[in-house]
Amino acid sequence: MSKTLLINAFLVVIGFVFLFPLLVTVTNSFMPEQEILLHYRTDLSLFDRIHGIEERSVFFRLIPQNITLAQYRIVLFDSPLFLMLLVNSMRMTVPVVLGSLIISLLTAYGFTCWRWKYKEILFFIYIVVMLMPLQAVLVPNFIVADWLGITRSHWAIILPGIFAPFGTFLMRQSMKGIPAECYEAAQIDGANELGIFTYIVIPQMKSGMTALAMLVFIEYWNVVEQAVIFIRDFNMEPLSVFLSRIADGRMGVIFAASSVYMLFPFLWLFAGQEHLEKGIELSGLK
Repeated sequence: MSKTLLINAFLVVIGFVFLFPLLVTVTNSFMPEQEILLHYRTDLSLFDRIHGIEERSVFFRLIPQNITLAQYRIVLFDSPLFLMLLVNSMRMTVPVVLGSLIISLLTAYGFTCWRWKYKEILFFIYIVVMLMPLQAVLVPNFIVADWLGITRSHWAIILPGIFAPFGTFLMRQSMKGIPAECYEAAQIDGANELGIFTYIVIPQMKSGMTALAMLVFIEYWNVVEQAVIFIRDFNMEPLSVFLSRIADGRMGVIFAASSVYMLFPFLWLFAGQEHLEKGIELSGLK
């Protein structure tokens, strides 16, 4: 019992360490600008220099003395640029999620249910590409995007995301959990490939599909490297890239904008946490 209690206490401490920056961001978003400057300003005054002080520590405050919603009013109502960049993030993320679900399901079905030569070799290539770091595939992606003439548009980010091999890998691992008897029974009843895919596979893949949608959403909601390389017009940048520039140095607005930015993936994860855990469990990922 004591060992279990120690393990749980350790996990709680680790969890708090990871959540603490998010907690500070959210609570400080309700703090007045003057109070933020009082606690976070590090500029040395003439009085400090006279007394030989060369450094000044930052003393953050978790709970604000005065609560205000002024920063949220600035972000949501007085800054149309913020909403425009938020829409840009949605315009890139939603097509990737939907396209990845469609392509990954169809490809995984071909890898799982069809028997054809060199299937395992091709799937092994999928895994190799999936394990390659992003920096290794950015140059080939840029070359292909330049050939297609989409280097300065969102499509340069959307298309590689739709055809990313991770979705096929995750869907195939989940699809392997469907008993072979289901396919055989459907074939005996006269169902064709489209019927098997529609009425047998998809209903049993809801958890895996939800897990894939959530993981892809979070990855492309926080996209940075691809946007920096492909997007040259700041009006087309996603909020993840432009977040540090929309506040003009006002820390309170930065905290509020960051909190709104985190709200979408947080709600997405909170709503589908059960499906995410089940989908990853069925896929065999650790």
